[in-house]
Amino acid sequence: MVSRVTDASGSIPSGGHEISKDEVALYDRQIRLWGVESQARLRKASVYVVGVTATTLEMAKNLVLSGIGRIALHDPREVTAESLETQYYFGADDVGRPRDAVLADRLAVLNPLVDVHSTDDTVGVGYDLVVAVGTGGGGDARLPASRAVNARCRDAGVPFIAADAFGLFGYIFADCLDSHQYVEEQTDGAAADEPVRRLLRASYKPLDISCAAAMDIGNVKRAVRKYPPLVFICQALASCADCHGKQLSEEELCSIVRRSIQGRGIPDSMVDQGLIGRVAASWATEYVPCAAVVGGTLAQEVLKIVTGKDMPVNNWFAYDALSGDGIQCCI
Repeated sequence: MVSRVTDASGSIPSGGHEISKDEVALYDRQIRLWGVESQARLRKASVYVVGVTATTLEMAKNLVLSGIGRIALHDPREVTAESLETQYYFGADDVGRPRDAVLADRLAVLNPLVDVHSTDDTVGVGYDLVVAVGTGGGGDARLPASRAVNARCRDAGVPFIAADAFGLFGYIFADCLDSHQYVEEQTDGAAADEPVRRLLRASYKPLDISCAAAMDIGNVKRAVRKYPPLVFICQALASCADCHGKQLSEEELCSIVRRSIQGRGIPDSMVDQGLIGRVAASWATEYVPCAAVVGGTLAQEVLKIVTGKDMPVNNWFAYDALSGDGIQCCI
């Protein structure tokens, strides 16, 4: 059983950061789940998001409902008729308006305690976390490439996440800098209501280093169980400046993937031609159920980073909706 201490006003003290009575009522269930301290950190956190897609919608919706402090959205691209098919917060009257402004308006209604707004800021420095969704290797002058955003975040000492969902596939990449501190609760044989809190650290790599990392694969059959082949395709797409927003044939994607893994000690047999064909057929499309899974998982990773509770993915998560597999690996 979880007990909570409140003052006469119904507020909960949280290590110098008081949770108000309104917040106690609104966030009661999650406070019971992850504690007052985590909720207080979440309320203070600010996240900058570049790229508004169906995946962004799912992630941002979950963060707003959880009570994050501030979300700034940047994507000046206009809402199109095609956008209405995959982003259910857009309506016919929104066609022609900037995506970031429309989504910010819709999200703000969900939770008046959260500051949600669009921004013309293209840098994203000054936030606790930067998330790039669907920006890939660039190719759209209106959005910066993921690797460029990650480099700026590294210089500023800000954690970074890149993510995308295309058709039946998706990925998440996290760079929480050279030393990320987090708390893990373990029972260690103690009573279930008395977990042991352990303060741990993890080291991360930037996107450009991960996508160029040499690997000692050895036995391919064993390596495939540790490193899902889909990850290498996602690395290639995350680095490709000529792929953004355009359809790719199986042959084109195969060439991009082979160039990406060349010289890294990764044999061509690691990435099945059939998988490349399925990803090529999905690329530059959005499928709402897949975006919901990737966006929901992305929101969980954001919560881990800003609250310092549990270890964020280190460093790749790849999702295949055809098989239902979501696999993590470190490269």
